Amino acid sequence: MKKKHGRSAFLYEESFKIMIAREYLTGSLSMSELARKHGLKSASVVQTMVEWFRKNEASTSSSVQASTANSEVEEQLKDAQLRITALEMLIKNAEKELGVDIVKKLGIKQPPK
Repeated sequence: MKKKHGRSAFLYEESFKIMIAREYLTGSLSMSELARKHGLKSASVVQTMVEWFRKNEASTSSSVQASTANSEVEEQLKDAQLRITALEMLIKNAEKELGVDIVKKLGIKQPPK
């Protein structure tokens, strides 16, 4: 807890605000009971923390969801690249064993039927 310049208002750590807000939202204590429990000036301080949490929770959770989705897409990309490499190796081995070009060469026209 730090004091603001020239005023009696306090700045609280984000972790403390989150703890108070979650305790209020998930618990059975009222705002005034939480204020007394944690030595806060009044219930309005708890209310301010809960409002701050609700406002910031949406942006925090959306950024977490976006990063989770991004890492899932990156993982899928790595898997796809690994599959492509494996299939290319399989085709090369089959070409060596069979002595036949399996991959279609671009620019070569098929003979008319």
